[in-house]
Amino acid sequence: MYDINDITEFTVILIHKFAQRFGITDRQAANYIEQYGALALLQSHYDIMHTLSFEDNVESIAAFCNRKGGTLI
Repeated sequence: MYDINDITEFTVILIHKFAQRFGITDRQAANYIEQYGALALLQSHYDIMHTLSFEDNVESIAAFCNRKGGTLI
């Protein structure tokens, strides 16, 4: 339904914005997001998430990871 390139681009940008928000590297952000299951969440809910701002998505991902045991707030 959605182009894989659009999903990939969105995911890369969101990881970068997450890294900026928490003052970590893109690699650290990607590892953190994957560790707490948010990468799968991003990919399975792209249809909704791409309609929201990156800032809202970053905060949602951070809250999701926090509920799964993450410590970035």
